[in-house]
Parts: sequence; C-alpha cells; structure tokens
Amino acid sequence: MDENAQFAGSIPAAYDRYLGPVLFQPYAEDLVARLRVPENGSVLELACGTGIVTRELRNHLPATVNLIATDLNEPMFQHAAAKFANGEAIEWQQADASALPFGDEMFDAVVCQFGIMFVPEKALAAGEARRVLKPGGVFLFNVWDAIEHNELCRIAHETIAGYFENDPPMFYQVPFGYHDHGEIQRVLTEAGFRDVRIEVVDKLSGPSRADDTAIGLVQGNPVSMAIAERDPSLFPVITNAIAAALKSRFGEADLRAPLRALVVQARA
Repeated sequence: MDENAQFAGSIPAAYDRYLGPVLFQPYAEDLVARLRVPENGSVLELACGTGIVTRELRNHLPATVNLIATDLNEPMFQHAAAKFANGEAIEWQQADASALPFGDEMFDAVVCQFGIMFVPEKALAAGEARRVLKPGGVFLFNVWDAIEHNELCRIAHETIAGYFENDPPMFYQVPFGYHDHGEIQRVLTEAGFRDVRIEVVDKLSGPSRADDTAIGLVQGNPVSMAIAERDPSLFPVITNAIAAALKSRFGEADLRAPLRALVVQARA
C-alpha cells in the first residue's frame, strides 16, 4: 500500500475525532441526500474510513436496504464498526476498490466519500464500480477540489513543508490532486458510465477549536508518519504553528472555514 494511503495506528481515532466533524460530516450529509435506491436494494460503500458516510447511509436508507461498507485499511473500518450497534445491519469487509470481491451487477449504488483520490489505478476502480453495478445503478462519489480552495489543509501543508526544506512531506498533494473535470469525465466514460455529472459544492467546515483542528491536521492522516520518520520532536512545534496560523485566520473557537469539493454522479 502506498505510504500516503496508510491510515493505521493512532490515525483512525484522530481522524474520526478531530477531522470527521470538521471536514467530512458536511459532505457526508450532502452525498447521502443525493442517493435514491429501491427499498429492497443494495448499496456498496468504498473507502468507508471511520464510518462517517456509513452512519448517514444507515440512518437515511430504508432498513431493508442491504449495506456493505468496505475499506482497504482494516484499522479504519474496524474503528468504524465499533461505533455501530450489532443490529444495524451493516456488513463490513476489507476490499480494494481496484479489485472488488463481488459479483457482476450486484448493487443499485456504489458510494465513495473522499477515497477515489487514494486509488492509484483510477481507471481500474471505475471499471470495477461499473462491473458491480446493476444496469441503471449509480456511482456517487466526491473528491476534494484544489487545495487552494480548502484553506485548512492548505495552511497545514504549507506550515508542515516549512519545517522540512529538503524533503517536505507530500501527503496533502494526494487528497487534493484529483479534481480535473475532464479527466474524471474521461475515466468514467471509458469505463462505460453514462450521464456523468460533476458539480462543484462549497461548504463550511463543521465548527471546531483551532487547537483541535491542528491536532487532526497533523495526527489524523499519514502526514504524521512522514513527520515521525523525519523528526518526531517536531510534532508539538508543527501542531502549535498550525494552530497559531488557524487562529490568526479564523479565530480560536467556533472555527468555520470554506471547503470545496466535486460531487460526481454517473449511471451504469
């Protein structure tokens, strides 16, 4: 697995606690509100992470809808599964989006929040989503727009890079590196999808404290491993520097920052 996609160790807990409500919950609600499936249908979630979209799916879909939540990172979906009661009818499974362990035409919808960016072979993932969808099924996912439109992560990336002149951690280039409308359209069309729609969606981050958000931006993703490999003594220094930059830009408490993502829908 690519080092920029390894969400393990203490990362899932920090991701869920500090970044989930801030970055991911607003778009989870948006994504699930767009989904329509039959009462006895089936939904596959890719890259479910710590279950933020999974929770919205289970809350808003009919109880009769079969929901399978998958992630390549077992520590992430184990953290997610622990947040759900036994009777909530979710099947958890480790799966690679580029080689899904499911038969053809099994699902009415394939849903993915902010995961496609981490898949090295995006054409393979698109082809797999198309393969497992029933005719007319929907592939619904979102990806971040450019980092310039997402100030929290831009500030984190630039601050971290400032401490490593020769070999800066490059993690933040990955989640914010797949936003070219034409490329997304091409990949989906070549995979056999039709009616591809790409919408720019602006949100405000969930309210948070600058100090907490800084912790999440350092410890809630694989950039933490890159910092640890270079100089672990810099963790508090970098975290405090990011917190100071966030406070200067947005204030210390009730921080709300602009976010921008692309929401993509395509029909099988």
